[in-house]
Amino acid sequence: MSRWVNRLLSKVYTRVPALSERYGRRAGSFDDVPLPDLSVLRRPVHDARIAVVTAGGVHRAGQPPFDMQNPEGDGSWRSIPQDAPRQELVITHDYYDHTAADQDVNCVFPVDRLAELATAGMIGEPAPRHAGMMGHLSGAQLARLVDHSAGEIVSQFADDAVDLVLAVPG
Repeated sequence: MSRWVNRLLSKVYTRVPALSERYGRRAGSFDDVPLPDLSVLRRPVHDARIAVVTAGGVHRAGQPPFDMQNPEGDGSWRSIPQDAPRQELVITHDYYDHTAADQDVNCVFPVDRLAELATAGMIGEPAPRHAGMMGHLSGAQLARLVDHSAGEIVSQFADDAVDLVLAVPG
């Protein structure tokens, strides 16, 4: 499907929720996707280092865009520094209407909100690096995310001593 058709469909699904619900039922569930082992938070939230994982297709302008030609999506990910200039952040994702996020990336990648929470003493600090990926994955690309990309993201967060991860859909 061409990119303009995907973009048109994302706008229609956004404005006609019954269609997106019908599509969701057709797409099936992720019951067969293994969940990671979850652990107890090691420190209170007001002392925690928090990272963001966004499925909104966010990446830096200089990084490779996500593959919008593959009908299974793109199971890769992009590391995004906390201090990356916001004007360098772009969204490559045709499967949701990101008009609002194009105006304020914090809609799908709330790193400025994390910084504000840290300044207010509500969290310890934002992680030095976050992760951008795209949702709308199936088949081999979903397997790529589960089998490879997820482990790489976890490794980055372990290297950065992340205590808590905020997962944000696109």
